[in-house]
Amino acid sequence: MRKMWKLHIVAMIGFVVLAVLALGSATQPAATRPAAFTEPEERATLWVNGEPQILSDTRSRANSVAVSDGDVYVVGTVRAERGRAMLWVNGVPQALSNMLSSANDIHISNSYVYIAGAVWDPDSRATLWVNGVPQTLSNLTSTASSVFVYGSDIFVLGAVWGGGATARERQLSRRATLWVNGVPQTLGNYRTSLASVFVSGGNVYVAGTAHVPTAPLGRSGRATLWVNGVPQTLNNTPSSAVSVFVYGGDVFVAGNVASQGRTRYATLWVNGVPQRLSNINSGAGSVFVYGNNVYVAGNTDSGQYEVWHDGVERVRDWLYYYKAMLWVNGTPRVLNDPESLTRRPFIVYDGSAFVPGYTDASSVFVYGDDVFVAGVISK
Repeated sequence: MRKMWKLHIVAMIGFVVLAVLALGSATQPAATRPAAFTEPEERATLWVNGEPQILSDTRSRANSVAVSDGDVYVVGTVRAERGRAMLWVNGVPQALSNMLSSANDIHISNSYVYIAGAVWDPDSRATLWVNGVPQTLSNLTSTASSVFVYGSDIFVLGAVWGGGATARERQLSRRATLWVNGVPQTLGNYRTSLASVFVSGGNVYVAGTAHVPTAPLGRSGRATLWVNGVPQTLNNTPSSAVSVFVYGGDVFVAGNVASQGRTRYATLWVNGVPQRLSNINSGAGSVFVYGNNVYVAGNTDSGQYEVWHDGVERVRDWLYYYKAMLWVNGTPRVLNDPESLTRRPFIVYDGSAFVPGYTDASSVFVYGDDVFVAGVISK
C-alpha cells in the first residue's frame, strides 16, 4: 500500500541516470565536486510526535505501525540477503522468517498480534503471522497487504495468481482477494488492487483501485471503496485509494488523484466527498482518526535537484525528491529529517549520478497524546 511511491521514485532515478549519460562526460570542477557519489539507502524509520527514530542500520523500510498497552509495534522489511520480514517491538527487532519475506501490515486485538505479508517458498505465498506463528493463506503465488480483526473474525487483503505458461497468462490470472478466517473471496480481476480493510458495525470496508477497461493504458485506475463487496467509485478520473478508516459512522479514505500530466495530489474522501490535501505533487499513504482529529500520512515534493554541468548550476523543474508529511485536519506538517538541513541534492554530469535522499510516510497510528508514523528516511 501504499508502496507505489517507492516504485515511482526508482523509475524516476533510472530516467535521471539515462539523461545524465546522454549529456556527455563533462566534469564538474574539483572545487564544487561532492565528496562521494553514492546512492542513499533506505532506513526503516519511526517518527514519534514528529521526531525520527531509525530502526535499522541496514537497508530497510517500515510499512505499518500499531500501539497496544503502551508498546509500539512496527513491521517492515530488512533487505539483508534479499529481504526479511521484520517486527520491531519498542525498537527491538524480531525476524518473522529466515526466508525471503515481507511484512506489510499489522493489527493488534486482545493482545494478539496479526501481521500480513508474504514468504517466498519458493514463490511468494500470502502469509498471516499470529503472535509470530506463520499461516499460509494460499498455495498459489500470492501476497497479503492488509489485516483487520473484528470480534473473532480475521480479514486479510491481498492477491492470488492462478498461474499460466506465459507472463501474460500469469498476469491475467491475478485475482484481488479477501480472506475471511482463511476462506478466500474474489473482489476483482487482474486489474484490481486492494490496499486496506476496515470493519465497523458488521460492515466490511475495502479501499483499493478498480480499472476502466476502455480508459487509456496507465490512466484507467479509479479510487474505489467496496462495502460488503459492493464497489463504489470515489473518483471518475485517474486515481487510487490506499487506506480506509471508519469512525463515528463516517468513512474516511486516503488516496491520490492524478492530473493530466505526471502530477498527483494527496486526497482524503470523507463519506465520498473529496478533499485535496496539497496543491503540489503529493501522495497519501494512510489515514487514522482519533477524537476530533483526522491524521493522514504521506509525502510531498520538497524541492528540486541542483543540476551541475561544466561548473554551472542549473535547475530542472521535473527533478524532484520527496519529503514525509503528516496532515492533521488538513494542515500539513513536515516530519523531521535531521540530515535534511545539510544535505544538498544534485546531479553531476560526469557519467555518475548522485541521487538525493528522500523521506516517506507509510502508516500513522495515534495512541493517547502521541502520534506514531512509520516510513523511511533515505540517507
